[in-house]
Amino acid sequence: MSPPGRCKAGFPSARARPRFGLVPLFTRFYGVVFALALLPSILKAGDVLPRWQSHFPALNALTEELGLGLYEMTSPHAPLPDADPAFIVRATAIVARFDLAVGEELILPPISGPESPFPDHQPLREVIGLRVWLARHALAAGNAPRAVKHVRQALAQSRTLLGSQEGLIALIQTMGMWQTALDGVHALALSPLLSDPDAHALLRELKADADLSRLAGARAFQGEYTYVYKVVAERLPQTDDPDLLLSSIGSLGMAPPEPLPPGELGLGLSTHLLLDLPATLAAYQADLAPYLAHLATSSRLPRGLYASGTARTLVKYRDELGKFFPYSCGELPPTLAETTLARAAMESTANPGGKLLAIFLTPQWETLLVNSARREAQRSALCGLLAWRLHGGPAPWEILVARGLLPAAPADPFSTASLRYSLGANPRIWSVFADGRDDGGVLVDSNSGQPADLVWPALAD
Repeated sequence: MSPPGRCKAGFPSARARPRFGLVPLFTRFYGVVFALALLPSILKAGDVLPRWQSHFPALNALTEELGLGLYEMTSPHAPLPDADPAFIVRATAIVARFDLAVGEELILPPISGPESPFPDHQPLREVIGLRVWLARHALAAGNAPRAVKHVRQALAQSRTLLGSQEGLIALIQTMGMWQTALDGVHALALSPLLSDPDAHALLRELKADADLSRLAGARAFQGEYTYVYKVVAERLPQTDDPDLLLSSIGSLGMAPPEPLPPGELGLGLSTHLLLDLPATLAAYQADLAPYLAHLATSSRLPRGLYASGTARTLVKYRDELGKFFPYSCGELPPTLAETTLARAAMESTANPGGKLLAIFLTPQWETLLVNSARREAQRSALCGLLAWRLHGGPAPWEILVARGLLPAAPADPFSTASLRYSLGANPRIWSVFADGRDDGGVLVDSNSGQPADLVWPALAD
């Protein structure tokens, strides 16, 4: 065993140690992910992605010509700028290249670790944004059938992506696409041009998507374990050198560790088991288990589950790691006294490397579930708006259920109750949103940001 003072050659640089404090590591390394080169697509029967990729340059040129703010223009409450009719024709022709035929799927390359790029998400999101933008223009021109076609294609594209993607970044991206497609449904629901047959068709689709959010969430959680956490844990070195392990954790095993500069203080070799791989993987699976169990049956936000489970576990890990934790995260070279205390804390903690990895790499699960539940609330509310439309006007949920327009009162995923509604001069439907408190359903900034309630008006502005 080496003394804690002098280091041997081959120790990693202090610069390679984790520098992320309590911020989940995944929020930092994915900033680099999108700049990496495109992975080859894995061809599958019915996969349209290879064909679509050939049209991405034309799509990119079109969106650059349109300018910024495409997603803001897809909200049914946003002013719709004038557009050159010739541009509308060209945009319609380009998005038609991205139609999904019956039986076709949209399958992105699988994740193979935290360094996997996601280069296709942005153009695919632009396709959906353009569809909804064109749908709004079609409504303004009095062409409801064309608007319905654009919106249903947007729904189909977001649906197939949500059904095939795994991992949290994929979930965030595809939930954003679904939101845009649902904004298109809202624009149709507010338009007097929408026919009853088209309203019925849209309502049937949204009813059939009732489990989409929770199933996508379950795939995301399991994918984050299988394709990120497990990949990182398994490629970390089994070593007796703590600084070598810290360097590998700092790069998520994506780069060889760098030696410490000559004379820099390190922990020295240790006979203590630094990384217990089976225990590390088992602990992460145990953390995921209650979320997956919840998502197996419910789309509601499991309020408090993170605070009562994951957060307490991570705090416990940090407490157990003691002085080894600030040593691992330190920006400045540690003193001999700090290094001695860090080594003692490390050797008194079971599986210190595994616990450190869990602290750095565990996302804020509940925040991510809020993102999914928000889209489910939107789907649920739009079912209510379409049912009101088919009923002939706003009505209590029980009347719509009795008429067979809805199978049950639209559930609020942020509450144990159904979505709230008002039948007065300003008819609307709302969710209590993340704080769980009913604030009266006041629409703020078209539901952007973090409003008190999520609100869907039944009347156009």
